[in-house]
Amino acid sequence: MEIRGNLTLILMIFILGIIGGAFAYHTVEGWSILDSFYFVVITVTTIGYGDLVPKTIIGKIFTMFFAFFGVATALYVLSLISSAIFKKHVGQKVREIKKSVRAEKEIEEKVRDTIKKAIKKNKK
Repeated sequence: MEIRGNLTLILMIFILGIIGGAFAYHTVEGWSILDSFYFVVITVTTIGYGDLVPKTIIGKIFTMFFAFFGVATALYVLSLISSAIFKKHVGQKVREIKKSVRAEKEIEEKVRDTIKKAIKKNKK
């Protein structure tokens, strides 16, 4: 449950960061909204095609800080998602193993009971 809460919070921060970054580039660099979002996504995914580049000093300084924030946040989101998937997968495997162990114990008990009954019959 804790992962889900953290994931929701960090996703909201990440989305707000993307929107804020796009708005900042739209305002500072004068790019279209689409180009601004495109640049933000290309930056946080570390692809960096180089087709759009900040030209203003404010845009360059903002990019330096935004890249650290965006990449770190994107990596954190990915780690939370992968952790949740891993925990779910491991949980399923553990349940399967426990079910298998219970079945084996039941079989062992039935075999023991059958052997005891057979021994008792042979003693009579």
